[in-house]
Amino acid sequence: MAGTIIQDVAGDVCERFLKGAAISVWQNSFDEASNWTAFALKPHSLAERMRGKDPQLRMDTSPDFWNRYHEDIQCCRLLGSNSLRLSLEWSRVMPNGPGQVDEEAVRRYTDILDACAAAGLVPMLTLHHFTHPQWFQQLGGFEKEENIRYFEEWAVTAFKLFRRHMSLVATFNEPTCAAFTGYIAGIHAPGHRGDIAGAGRVLLHMLRAHSAAYAAIKAQEGGSCVRVGLVHQQITFEPEGTGMLYAASRWTADWLTHCFGWDVVHTYLLTGRFSWRIPGGRPGQLEVQEPGGRPHLDWLGINYYTRVVLDWRLGFTCRPGEVLTDMGWPVVPEGLHAAIAHCAELGVPLYITETGLADGADDRRAPLIAAYWEQVARAVADGYDVRGFFYWTLVDNYEWHLGYNMKFGLFEWLEAPANAQPHPAAAAQRARATAAASKAACSSAAASRAGATATGVAPTTGPELQPLRITAGPSKLAGASATIISVTSPSTPKWRRTENRADAEEEAQLQAAADRLAASLASAPSGLAASSTLAAAEAACCASVGGDLVDGSSSSRRLRQGSLELVRRFAATPDELGAAQESLRATMWPPLELPQALRRPFPSAGGGLGVGISGAVGVLVAGVAGLLMPRPLGRALRSVARVALTALYVPVLLAGAAWRHVARGAGAALVVRGGYGGLQAAAGVKAGMVGVGGLAGEEQHDMQGVSV
Repeated sequence: MAGTIIQDVAGDVCERFLKGAAISVWQNSFDEASNWTAFALKPHSLAERMRGKDPQLRMDTSPDFWNRYHEDIQCCRLLGSNSLRLSLEWSRVMPNGPGQVDEEAVRRYTDILDACAAAGLVPMLTLHHFTHPQWFQQLGGFEKEENIRYFEEWAVTAFKLFRRHMSLVATFNEPTCAAFTGYIAGIHAPGHRGDIAGAGRVLLHMLRAHSAAYAAIKAQEGGSCVRVGLVHQQITFEPEGTGMLYAASRWTADWLTHCFGWDVVHTYLLTGRFSWRIPGGRPGQLEVQEPGGRPHLDWLGINYYTRVVLDWRLGFTCRPGEVLTDMGWPVVPEGLHAAIAHCAELGVPLYITETGLADGADDRRAPLIAAYWEQVARAVADGYDVRGFFYWTLVDNYEWHLGYNMKFGLFEWLEAPANAQPHPAAAAQRARATAAASKAACSSAAASRAGATATGVAPTTGPELQPLRITAGPSKLAGASATIISVTSPSTPKWRRTENRADAEEEAQLQAAADRLAASLASAPSGLAASSTLAAAEAACCASVGGDLVDGSSSSRRLRQGSLELVRRFAATPDELGAAQESLRATMWPPLELPQALRRPFPSAGGGLGVGISGAVGVLVAGVAGLLMPRPLGRALRSVARVALTALYVPVLLAGAAWRHVARGAGAALVVRGGYGGLQAAAGVKAGMVGVGGLAGEEQHDMQGVSV
C-alpha cells in the first residue's frame, strides 16, 4: 500500500514543474556531530589562534532552520514556490556511529517534511551536501573504498525513515567541488591541501557511492518509485588573455575545468569511464572503466553560477562589459544554456538545482534572475527537458569557508554579523563605481546649484521608495506572490507573437493568464489587491501578519527587493509540467540591465597592456613604476608577492605529491581488475612522478591543510 502511495507522489512530481529555493540544513543550523562543524571550529591560521575567529566565521549564531523551519517554509510560500530542496543531514540522524539513529532528530525531520507537505511544497532531498558524520571522517571518509558501504546504509536508512516524503532524492551535491576544495585547495573539510591524487580517489568513490545508494534504494519495497539523481556543478574556467603573459592562467584554467568535472563526471555518467588527470603525471594515471558501463541515473541536477575568468596573476576577474558578484564571479547568463545543452547529452530529465549570486547591495539580484530565467526559457524552447528551477538560497546562511560574508539569500537574515566582506575583486569594482558615481553626483549638484542660483528656484528631489518588508510566519498570505506581482511593475511579462498564431488564440492565452492571476488574488487577504505601490504592499502585509509569529517570537527574515523578480516568474509559471514548458516558450520578460557603473569598462583603442611579450614587458614596467611610487607601494608589493607565490605553487604541489608518493612506498599505476570498484597496484611508475598512493588500501596520513 505504501508503495502505491509513493508511486502516486513520484508520478505527480514528474508531471510538475518545480519552483523553489535550495538550502543546506547544516548551513542554516549547525550540528555538533558533523565533519564540517569540526573543521570550521578549528583555527586555520596563526591569526585565528591568537585572536580567535572573525565574527563572520563564528558559529555562535545561525538562521536556525532546525527550530524555525515554519518561518522558512512560510517564506517559500511567499515566493510562490511549490517545492523546497533541502538536505537530510547524515550527522543529525546518525551522530554517534553507523546504525545508531537519533529518534529525536528523526521526529524533527518528519515534522519539517510534514510542514512542507502542508504548505504544498514537494521536498527534493539531498543525502550528502558536503557534510557527513565526524565518525565517518575518522574512518577515512570517501578516501577509502570500503567505506562506501556506510553511505549505502545511510541511503537505505533515510529511505525507510522518510519514504512517505521521498519521491525525488539526490545522492550527492557537487562531488567534484567537495573533492577539489577538501583535498586540493584545503578550504573545505577535511582541509587537506595539495592531495591531487587523493581528490581523484575521493571523487571516484563518491560517484561509486551514488551507484551503490541508487541500487540499494531501488531494491527496497517501493524504492522503484523513487527518482534518484545526482547534483553536479557546471563551472568552467578560462584565462583572461591568450599571450605569453597568460600561460600560467591558461594552464590553470584548463586544469581547474577538468578538476571540477566538466569532462570527468560527464564522461563517467555517459560511459562509465573515469579518467583523472594529474598535473605533471601521465594522463590516465587514475583511469577506470566500470564493468557495468554507465551508472544509473533518473535525473540530473545542474548547479550553475558562472564561468570564471582568471587574470595573469590567477586572480578572479571578468570580461569587459561584465559585472562581478560579491564572490568575484561574473554574471554570465548564456553559460546556463550551454550547461543545459551539455548535460542534455545524458538523456535524463534536468533540474536547475542551484543558481544565484552573492549580492549584499541587492542591486544585481533582479537582473541575474531575469537573465538566467530567460536562458531556462530558451533551453525549454530548444527542446531540452528542464523540469524545475531552484534558487540558491532561501535565507542568508553560513557560506562554508566564507562564513556569513556572502549574501545569497532571497530573504535577508536580519541577525547576521555586521560588516560582511565581499571578494577583493568585487570590492574593487564597486569602489571604482562608487568613486565615479560620487564624482558625477558632485558635478550634477554643482550644476543644479548654479541653475537654482540663476533662476531663484530651489532644487527638488523625488520621493524615495522604501524596500518591501514581509514578516514571515504562519499566516493567510498564500496569495501574496500574486499580490506582489500586481503592485510592482518593473518587469511585466509579454507574450511572444508568432506568425502562425491567430489573434484569437493569443487573446485566449492572455485571458487564461489573467484568470490564473485572478484566482491567485482571490485567496489573498482583502485589501491587498487594491495596493498600488510597494510601500502600500508593505503596510498591508505587515498589518495582516503583524511583527510576531504565532509562538510569540519575532521574525528575522526580510524579503529582498531583487527577489521580487523570482516571485513574478514563479507566480506566472503554471505547476503542471506541460503548461509550464509552454508558458516558458510563450512568455517573454523584458530584460533588466545590470548596473552600468559596475560593468568592467571596455579598453580604449590602443589602450591596455596587450598580450604576449609586449604585455609581459608592460606589466614589468608598471610594477617597477609602482615600486618607485610611495602610495601604491603596499599594493605593488602584494602583486609581486602574489606572482611569485603563483610561480611556486604548482611546483610545490607536485613536489608534495611526489614526496607523499615516495614516503608511502607506492610506486604504482592503476589497472582495473573488475568487480565493484576494484583497483590494483602495478609497478612501473617513476619515483619522481605524482603517484596515486593509497588506492590499494594502504593507510592514509592525516595531512591537515590551512584554510584561506
